This record gives sequence, structure tokens and C-alpha cells, in this order.
Amino acid sequence: MATILSKSDFIDYLKCPKSLWLKKKRSDLYIAPVITDFQQKNMDAGYEVELVARKLFPGGILLDGNIKDLAIETQKLVDQKKSPIFQATFIANENLLAKADILEYDENLASWNIYEVKSSTSIKTDREHNHIKDATFQASVIEKCGVPIANTFIIHLNKEYKKDGEIDVAKLFIKENVSEDVKRAKEATSSEIEGALALLEQDEIKMDSCPCLYLTRGNHCSCFSVFNPRIPEYSVHDISRINSNKLKTLIDSGVYDIADVSESFELTDIQRNQVSLIQRKEIQTDSKNIKDILNKLEYPLYFIDYETYSSAIPVLDGFSPHQHIPFQVSIHVLKPDKTLEHFEYLADDIKNSTTGLIGFMQKIIEPTGTIISWHASFENTRNKEIAQIYPEHIDFLTNINQRTLDLEAIFKNDYIHYDFKGKTSIKNVLPVLLPEFSYKNLSIQGGTEAMEKWGKMIFDDISESEKLVIKEGLLEYCKMDTLAMVNIFKHLESI
Repeated sequence: MATILSKSDFIDYLKCPKSLWLKKKRSDLYIAPVITDFQQKNMDAGYEVELVARKLFPGGILLDGNIKDLAIETQKLVDQKKSPIFQATFIANENLLAKADILEYDENLASWNIYEVKSSTSIKTDREHNHIKDATFQASVIEKCGVPIANTFIIHLNKEYKKDGEIDVAKLFIKENVSEDVKRAKEATSSEIEGALALLEQDEIKMDSCPCLYLTRGNHCSCFSVFNPRIPEYSVHDISRINSNKLKTLIDSGVYDIADVSESFELTDIQRNQVSLIQRKEIQTDSKNIKDILNKLEYPLYFIDYETYSSAIPVLDGFSPHQHIPFQVSIHVLKPDKTLEHFEYLADDIKNSTTGLIGFMQKIIEPTGTIISWHASFENTRNKEIAQIYPEHIDFLTNINQRTLDLEAIFKNDYIHYDFKGKTSIKNVLPVLLPEFSYKNLSIQGGTEAMEKWGKMIFDDISESEKLVIKEGLLEYCKMDTLAMVNIFKHLESI
């Protein structure tokens, strides 16, 4: 029986052929990728966007069932020239599978148009999401089934669209004709498809390495450790912003451990610093500069952290697709006498989520005092966006941004610990400096999970007891973010 190659399989092949082979031929060795909260949210958004996009094609026929039955039903509809068809399914040569999001018959051209729906606000061609490649795969397989294709379109969200009452589906989406891009990519894609099929026909492959060996850590396949067991957990792949040529030179020289990089190897100052610190197990601090920064702070100090909700289809008037809606804020206030107070806001509906948050902050934050956040560009960007939507609050929000210190910046420039491993997120810094403080026992572990939980609390039909559990978890998590900043700040003072 032939091994089926689907569009998602093909994209996996382009990322790492050997990983796809394991998935299809050696499931006992295959390590499935861990789906992060962020990735799961994006997948859920994709399903939601496709459902809404179907409204652009009234009278569409939705197919459902097993693959073989879907292919048979699709062929009947194609023969009868009935359309639009949602989830039109084609099997070519018994080993290629394509499911088109939307297939529409063009009577003027006596051919068919393919529409692929994406939840992004643009067409992506990066390694992780190559929309042109997957559209070309779809068109190639469908044409192999004898169905003439006139045009290929990608439907994506309009980033300029702002919700105002009921969703205007025609304005929410942009249809881009990518037929010329598909034509240009067809020859290379056909060759890649043949390469994938040939690989999947093999009963054995070399297990000594995979192409990801020459890619940075974030681009490794989920089976990297299977093919590259000699690579340590913290390796040259983790050197900050290392380019592919330098990485290849190190790997080909047999240098895998970041601690083994020679002093003569050319690196940027930041990269060299990262390597040197781990080699010497050192902590680099500029105590004078840290002291100068802290001396300029004006009390009271307001340690602030937002939690936000975003959705592909906007849910609040004035907001665009994927735009963040602040729904929660934690504020720890450190007064001149060093007493500490905590204030928190958590919206319990969508309509008043952001306006309620602004009103709450106006009551807590005085006209003087330094605002402190971690990775301040996130909160500052939200403030700028909110000010555009609610211009009556522009003075307050602009003033907050002008008074904000980014605590993370100190750990990029003035306090660099070898155990940070080149990273400066609060979840990397806190356990190194203050291991007694931890997120590990919290019911919510990250911002994307907080977003998902709040969405469930607001939009899903769940019991009041379930809502209470989520609410407690959200408050605990956001409070931990600002309390962590307070304790890190105190640690800086102590040095």
C-alpha cells in the first residue's frame, strides 16, 4: 500500500525530510512535536477563520467523511460542475492527497479556482509557513486528477479592518490571486514532491544526521535528538543570532558544545560575551551603570504587567484581526518608605475589558513616579494602540509610556549571567537570580495560556465554579509577574 503524502506532510518534508520519514515509516522512533499553547491557538484560529471565510461563497457545499468517500463525492460534484465546494478532496496516483479549502467553478474560463484560507494578515513565505508552496502543492495534485485550474487564490485577513458592530466579511478578508507565483513555483515543487515520494518508498535511511544540524535551535525538527544525539542540550546552535555560515563552520569543525568555541573564532561582541561567560562560568555586572539607572527612578515605583486577548476574528469594536485587547493588569506599588501594595484588575466581560482596565489604572497610578515593566515595548505598544481606539485617554497613556523603565534592558546590557544562556525573559532570569521564587506551582504557566483561559471564561458556556477557578489562576499568574519584577529589582539594589 502506497504511503500517502498530504499537503502538511509535504511542508514537513521541506522542513526536514528525515523527520517526515520517521513519522511515516518508524513511528516507534518518531518524536511528535510538542504543540505549544501559541501554536494550538493559531490552529484553532485557522479553523475559525475558514468557517467565516466560507460566507464569502454563499450556497457552498460542505463535504465531510472519510478520505476515500470525500474524493468520490468531490469527483461527482466536479463532473456536474457544482460549486463552490468546501473541503474538496483529491487523491492522485494513489499517493498524493489534497483537500482544497474552497473550490469554485469559473464558467467563463470553463475551469476551476482554488482558494486557500489563511488566518494570517499577509501571505507568508518563511520556512515555517510557506503559503505559496502549499498552494502550489494543492494545485499540482488537483491538476494530476484531471481538473483544470484557472486561478489559485489565497484568502487572508485584512490587517486594516476594524470591527464596528457586526463583522463585515467582505471587508474582513483579502483575496490575493497568486496564480503567477504558483506557476513560477510549480517546477521546483513538482521536483520536491517526487523527492518526498521517493524518500517514503525507502525502507531504511541513514540515521547519523538530519538537515536541521545546520539550523539554529528554534528551527530544529522534533526528532533532532534522534538524528543528532552527539549535540549537547546547550550547544553552538544556541549562540545568539548566529548566522548559518558561522554555524556550519563550527559544526563541520566538530565543535558542538558552546563551551568549546575557540577564542579565535569570529563572533560579534554579544556572541563572544555569551560564549566567554559560559566558558568561565562568570557573571558580568556593571554595578555603576545599574546604580545610575536605579538612582534616576522616581518613587513611588509602579511595577506593571498586562495580560491580553487576541483573536483572528476581532471581538471588540475598534480592534483589528489579531490585535491585543488588554483585559488584566497587575500593579505592585513600591513606596518611598519601601512598603509594598498590590492592586489588580481582571475584566469579566469583553465589552468593557479595556476601558475598565484604563479606568482602574487611572485610580491607582499617580501623576509622578516611575513605571517599571519587563519587555516594556509590549505594554507600551498596547498603550499606543488603546490611545488610538480611545483617544480620550491619550494623555494618560502617553504619560505612562514616557515614564516607563524596561527592567529587562538591564539584563541585556548590565547584568549578564552565564546561566541565562543568552536569554532575558523573566522566566529565564528569575530562577537563576532567585530560585526560591517560581512559576512552577501556578495553574497558569504563560501568557498564551492566560489568554486562552480568559477566552474560555468569557465566551464558553462553563459553570460559575469553573470560571472562579480560572479567575483565581489568572490573578495568581499576573500577580507573580509583577512580584517577580519587584524581587528582581530588590536584588539589583542589593548589588
